[in-house]
Amino acid sequence: MLMRFKVLFLALSLVVAPSALWADEAKNDTRVLTVLEPEVEHVSLDPAFEMVMAKVDKDLHYLLSSPFRLTPKGTALVGLTLITTLYLIDNDEKYLDDISGGSDDRYRKIYEPLQDLDRYLLEATAGIYLLGYIRDDRGMKSDALLGLESAGLSALFTGVPAFIIGRSAPEDSGGPEEYKPFKKLGSLPDVGSSIVFSIAGALSRGRGVAHSIFWYSLATGVGLSRVYGGDAWPSDVFLGAAIGTVIGRTVAGLSQENSEAGLTLAPVVTASSSAYGLGVRLEF
Repeated sequence: MLMRFKVLFLALSLVVAPSALWADEAKNDTRVLTVLEPEVEHVSLDPAFEMVMAKVDKDLHYLLSSPFRLTPKGTALVGLTLITTLYLIDNDEKYLDDISGGSDDRYRKIYEPLQDLDRYLLEATAGIYLLGYIRDDRGMKSDALLGLESAGLSALFTGVPAFIIGRSAPEDSGGPEEYKPFKKLGSLPDVGSSIVFSIAGALSRGRGVAHSIFWYSLATGVGLSRVYGGDAWPSDVFLGAAIGTVIGRTVAGLSQENSEAGLTLAPVVTASSSAYGLGVRLEF
């Protein structure tokens, strides 16, 4: 049990520690060797693409610094998530047998289509954007882009600790206690489950109960299919799903509730009043 606590708190520290990079560094009076490099010509990018990069950077910064904004309710949810994960780690083999269903053909018919969806999840999300483009549906295209952004950030936040912890998946391990840190992408937390739940969170945010039930049910099915296929233990899927849900809903919330978002028009006059015009500012 002590080893499991160490592993979980290591996973948590890997998520929290990067936020310390945003803290102010102490001044250092020691000498510093500065290497002068030739100036590189700036490559102009499309303004729309630069705004997309600015949004991703802003969301990443917000997620990295989020541990400093934890409320008592948020702290309690983090603690409950860790306790539940510990309980599942202790019972992974039992729940793995329950979910896989042994050689029951009914389980295979249910899980195999969900495994196919798991393999082509990003393509399916991109397909939602294409459908929105064909229908000229701005909301559908926006949801698809938020889903893809959430998937990328979820892969970042779960892939790094999964590689460092290195827990072996059921299909290639001798049991749930096998860890190979820094050798391969492990299963704790499960990256695939994090991605699918982040997309579900982004697509269902602010869309009503029916959308939430549909997308989270689909995500749960994909997560269970990963256990069925031996890609992850039940505890891995649970932790990955929790992280992905938070990231997906946060990314969607920042896009929908940013009070500074919108188009701003303001008159522009030079100091000498020799020129005037209309300034345009777009933020999201």
